[in-house]
Amino acid sequence: MYSLIRKWESGSISQLEFFKEHGISKSTFGYWRKKYLKEYGGKGKKEKFIPVNVSDPDSGENITSKIELVYPNGVRLACSSEMDLARLKPLIIL
Repeated sequence: MYSLIRKWESGSISQLEFFKEHGISKSTFGYWRKKYLKEYGGKGKKEKFIPVNVSDPDSGENITSKIELVYPNGVRLACSSEMDLARLKPLIIL
């Protein structure tokens, strides 16, 4: 069912048209889409953090720096790269 949800997300037809085209009920689609969004978030990508270590090429030591995220609406989020990822995650998915 997840493959159908991804297909609908990547297409341009309404949910109603999609239900008719694939012979599924609105309630069935809604149930599975809710589960899908809970597991994968929007657009089918599982949320994962990948640690990145930045080193000074001359000394080989890790550099403490900041992470800055710029949202499409222009809001900027800047924090230390030392910030606990569990605290950062809710800010990213706002």
